[in-house]
Formats: sequence, C-alpha cells, structure tokens
Amino acid sequence: MIGLGLVGVVWVATGQSSRSTRFSVPEVDVAKAKALLDAGALAVDVRGQDPFDYRHLPGAMLIPLVALRTSIPLALSQAKERQIVVYCNDGHSSGPEATDILVRNGFKYVQNLKSGVEGWASAGLPLVKAANA
Repeated sequence: MIGLGLVGVVWVATGQSSRSTRFSVPEVDVAKAKALLDAGALAVDVRGQDPFDYRHLPGAMLIPLVALRTSIPLALSQAKERQIVVYCNDGHSSGPEATDILVRNGFKYVQNLKSGVEGWASAGLPLVKAANA
C-alpha cells in the first residue's frame, strides 16, 4: 500500500514538471524592448483578443499563441529578417513558447519581453486600448 502511494507522488511530481516546461529563448527588458520598437521592431502580442483589446503595445500585431502553434501567419512570415519583440501578459506565461516557435521557424531576431505587458505598464510606457474595451 505504501509503495503505491510513492508511485503516485512520483507521477504527480513528474506530471507537474512536464507541464511547466521552460523555454530557453532570447529575452529583453522593457528598456531594450522600447529601444527596439522605437527603431522599427515589430511587437507581437501572443495573448488573446480580450486582453489585446483591453491594452496592448502601440503598433502590436495580435497573433495568439494558440494560433501560432498551428501556423505562422503570412504577415508575420514576411518579417523573418526584422527585429521582433514577442510579449504576453507577464513575460513567462506564453511569450517564451511563442518566441521558441518563431526561433524554430527561422526567425533570426526575435526576443521575448521578459516582463510582458505588465512590466511595460509598470514602467509607465504607452499602451493602446480598443474603443470598445
């Protein structure tokens, strides 16, 4: 009986670690991201429509992670040689995975905003809100 309990604990611990897979991707802080964007980099928001409507970085392209997992949109695929700043809400929920997907698909200059839109907002930088949000 005790042996089965230990197997269950090991299984749960193993399941937990596989769900929290970390991606080793290039990252930038808010200051570097702002400099890149000011110089013409593309901002890619990988959250959903509602969070995007609530607030997003100026000029950001919305490509939710769920869509990016299945295909790279044409508008983004044409930006393989551009600097790209990917962001999610907090910098570690979906941004790293999206950045990893882009790197694996040949994007050379893509980086995750390590503090996400939350860090951008905390720094007092401008955000856009949809008219209906």
